[in-house]
Amino acid sequence: MGMSQKVVMDKRIPIRINFEHVDAEKFGVVKKYLGLKQNTEVIRALISLKYNQIMLMEEKRRSQQLRETKALKWLEKGEYKCPM
Repeated sequence: MGMSQKVVMDKRIPIRINFEHVDAEKFGVVKKYLGLKQNTEVIRALISLKYNQIMLMEEKRRSQQLRETKALKWLEKGEYKCPM
């Protein structure tokens, strides 16, 4: 999945969630682990963590794609020898 979609920055996203049973316990563990007091802080922190992971994965993917493109150009010119 590429990150070609633009995020609308001024859009509000209201969320109302009720966690029950096992999900409530999981939420409590995460909240305590993160050391947060407010439930909304937990949601924001988790979104931030996941966003950072996605951005890192995308950067690695772009970097790999650039390396592959460069290697293909070298190969086409006869300047690249496969190490295998």
